[in-house]
Amino acid sequence: MGEIDVVADGEHRYRAALVTADGARSEHVVTSDSELLERVRATEAEEPFLVRRVLEVLLEASENSGNPVPPVVDLRQLDRERPELLPSVPLR
Repeated sequence: MGEIDVVADGEHRYRAALVTADGARSEHVVTSDSELLERVRATEAEEPFLVRRVLEVLLEASENSGNPVPPVVDLRQLDRERPELLPSVPLR
């Protein structure tokens, strides 16, 4: 799998750089909110880990399917579309 670099960019907002296994680089914004964290039983301190783990899942899926990771990843929307995903992401 490629590389992931995540940096906080405000409250519940992260900027991420992804590099695929073949060297393609892309920039992304990931957003969340406190209600989502509560639903998936994650603390604010665990939020960066959640973001990173979700990006790992999305990057792996992208590399397998050829579909790019979207430039904006709204974890609330992702949770609505795939409600089983976020609660199953290991944070430790």
